[in-house]
Amino acid sequence: MTMTRKQAAQRLLDTIKSKKRMLFRGIFAIVQAIIVSVLIGYFTSWHFGLAALLLMGLLIQFAFDRMSNSIKASEITAIKSLRWNEESLHKEDLEVTLNSIINKG
Repeated sequence: MTMTRKQAAQRLLDTIKSKKRMLFRGIFAIVQAIIVSVLIGYFTSWHFGLAALLLMGLLIQFAFDRMSNSIKASEITAIKSLRWNEESLHKEDLEVTLNSIINKG
């Protein structure tokens, strides 16, 4: 499926924003896992709390690996559609350039 230049710029801008949000989401998920595991350990046994923490940690890791792969694939697709190279992503005014492409139409 081919994308227009505007669609590719929007997709690349979305992947940049998603990368920035992943850190907050990771911290939030880890804090939730710790709280739930402590509660499970408090009301039952520390063995069950530890098992819950390990299981939730595994699920969180799996989810973030999948999200990272999805974001990277989306980024690569957008770069190919824009006919850019990887070095162009490290420019300081990348978001300004993408917004100008989107607003041009």
